[in-house]
Amino acid sequence: MERDVFSYLDKNYRYLNNYIRDFNKALFTSPHSAIIKGRTFVEYLTQEVSNLERHGLLNLITQAERLRKLEDDGVLEGEIDKLFHIVRMIGNKAAHTDIEGELEAALNIHKNIYKITCWFVENYIDYNFEAASYKSPMPSESKDIHINAEMISDLIKKMETMEKTISKTQVVDKNDEEIDKILNIDGKDESEEIFEDIIIEDIIDNKELDKKCLIQELSRLKESSKEAVEGLGEFTPFKRYMHIEREAQKELEDLILKANTSNSAQLILVCGSVGDGKSHIISYFNNKHLDIMKNFTLHNDATESLEPNKTSMDTLNEVLDNFSDEKIEESNEKFILAINLGTLNNFIDSQYRERFSVLKKYVQDKKILETSIDESSFDENSSFQFVNFSDYNIFTLKDGQVNSSYIESLITKITDSSELNIFYNSYKRNCTECSNCGCCPIKANYELLSNGMVQKAIVDLLVQCIIKNKIIISTRALINFMYELIVPRSYIDVNSPIFKNHIYKLNNLDYIKSLMPNIIFNHKELSFIFEALNSLDPLNVRNKKVDDFIIEFNNSASILSYFKEYIDYPKGYIDKINEINFEETEDRNIRYELLKLFIRSYYVCGKGDIFSLKDPIYGNYMMSLYLWNKGDKATLKGLYDNVKDGIIKWNGEADKDQINIFTGKNQIKYKVSEELELKVDTSNLPNSDETNLKKFITTLNLKYKSKRLGKAYAIDVDFALYKLLIQVIDGYRPNKKDKNYFIKFIEFVNKLEETGSQNESLVFTEKNRHINKKYKLEYDNEFEFYRFVEI
Repeated sequence: MERDVFSYLDKNYRYLNNYIRDFNKALFTSPHSAIIKGRTFVEYLTQEVSNLERHGLLNLITQAERLRKLEDDGVLEGEIDKLFHIVRMIGNKAAHTDIEGELEAALNIHKNIYKITCWFVENYIDYNFEAASYKSPMPSESKDIHINAEMISDLIKKMETMEKTISKTQVVDKNDEEIDKILNIDGKDESEEIFEDIIIEDIIDNKELDKKCLIQELSRLKESSKEAVEGLGEFTPFKRYMHIEREAQKELEDLILKANTSNSAQLILVCGSVGDGKSHIISYFNNKHLDIMKNFTLHNDATESLEPNKTSMDTLNEVLDNFSDEKIEESNEKFILAINLGTLNNFIDSQYRERFSVLKKYVQDKKILETSIDESSFDENSSFQFVNFSDYNIFTLKDGQVNSSYIESLITKITDSSELNIFYNSYKRNCTECSNCGCCPIKANYELLSNGMVQKAIVDLLVQCIIKNKIIISTRALINFMYELIVPRSYIDVNSPIFKNHIYKLNNLDYIKSLMPNIIFNHKELSFIFEALNSLDPLNVRNKKVDDFIIEFNNSASILSYFKEYIDYPKGYIDKINEINFEETEDRNIRYELLKLFIRSYYVCGKGDIFSLKDPIYGNYMMSLYLWNKGDKATLKGLYDNVKDGIIKWNGEADKDQINIFTGKNQIKYKVSEELELKVDTSNLPNSDETNLKKFITTLNLKYKSKRLGKAYAIDVDFALYKLLIQVIDGYRPNKKDKNYFIKFIEFVNKLEETGSQNESLVFTEKNRHINKKYKLEYDNEFEFYRFVEI
């Protein structure tokens, strides 16, 4: 691909370039992986477009629905809209089934991605950008793969013919079967067979090499792996092994068992967001309760339309026909619908809402689409049941502390020293006898991930990402994250047939950078998770103890001793760098890299008490979140008082029971205040007797009312707003950026101000160096005149 256009992504979208690099590497050696990577790249690019167009909520729905919404809003039009859909459909087909003609499909995606990226750069990055002519790719020279240029030329010509066919067809409205015909996925010609033979021979040549490395099994975790894709059908042995029981699974299983014995029609809504495991669990039940699941019709809203020219709304209207208002009383159908919340919202507000008013009322009554938690146990008097995966976080709260048996169990599936663990068996069989065992960062990182302390630190960091950065981590993204933690792809090309030789030749500096503590915080280009982790880098924490340690470390003659004393590494983790002579010129830079490694490692697996890297504001917020979701009113006074102080001081310091009024321009000499006495309203507090919270909201919905009028207003306080209010209490003054970002909070403060005394009396303060003068402007209702006097 043209490098120029993708260089534009380096500044703000570096993680997307990582997918492009992987796509290019796999194009001729693994077309299937290239297709999956290409599809993922375009999905993330579409999410970035949604954010730029202020449609962030579109990132909670499927790619198909997101594209249709962007098309409806005029963001995607004509050819560019068609290109997005072509990549999506080819990628979906490759993800769920083995397709022939994969190279042609990959080449088609290659060209489409180039055009899509050019469009993105021109519209959102550089308005003066002019795209260069597209150049067809050629395989890189390799002694292992010899490809005739004429064969590639034939394939490219065939791809161009296929593209012309596509350009004459309304691909957006076609289903999978129609796309197969357009793309000729079911057929392959002689040139392609020759090419596939070459690839197969290359795989056979390197078969023994692959079998002798842990990386072969770890590759199953990659987002581009077929194993990472979920459907309602096959439940493979690998997926069976990786399966982890979740609370949502127990709830859904109970609904299915009870719905199966019900005499009435039963529609079970399995709701959530993209990639949260809905399809995986339904597939699991298909395997576990085969006889029972035969009684249910299954439908995934992410599947394509049943017929050409039909949208997913049309499809839902047809498949849910027996649950329409006119048929539901007579129906006895059992139906399980896996549906994303955005799609559900679109359906009950679509042109078919009149046919499904009963379903719409059920969704509204149960508050399925709202930020709230409602009872979802089986209702014998209803034909509708639901389980909302979004109600379940991937972590729980107990006594204000974060726990995640789900994430820890997932890590255990990868690192557990069990004969059933394919990853550990490969590690035990291959890594211990490998010639690189003393210098391989993949082996070292796998061993470090087996450390229980490290696992808890990773859980804590991921939860911080969710709370602080408001990201949604799907199961698919989480599994891929584990792969990226272990395999330092920025320094080792594991797709190379001689990658083991590269590991052997890895220099000390790159080895240090390849270790997990550095990977966690220093590679935001890898994915949105790593981008969020980068903002939590402990290197940004500065306090007196940390500063003193840095000075001590830099002046020490034996810096490796700090690692032995204060870091809980696996045996041999940094033995490769034991012989470094820090007096030699080429090794001097390593001292700084080791300092960064130490601080990051101390956060992940440190021992002793040399300094603190924890965030006290985050700790207080999580404790408040726990107490609020429990409804523990007696211990919440501090939270409500802190937020109230932040509200009062938002426009600057004011006297007791007063709040400053923003006059439209910052004043240095004067300030204007009104009387406003705020009272706490706890009428909306949740109520839970659980000590270990599994279902909870991750924001604090706090209500305050004016003592003067008694009218209450509520505000959702997330971590970012909570942190800002604590800073305001400590003297910080919100700037223009803060006020633009927290616009809802500004509106909330304005509503509270309207309940104050501003219509009856105002206090003006003239700020002088030694003594402030105060004046009062008040309105006399009896005699209907204003009076302005010095107080």
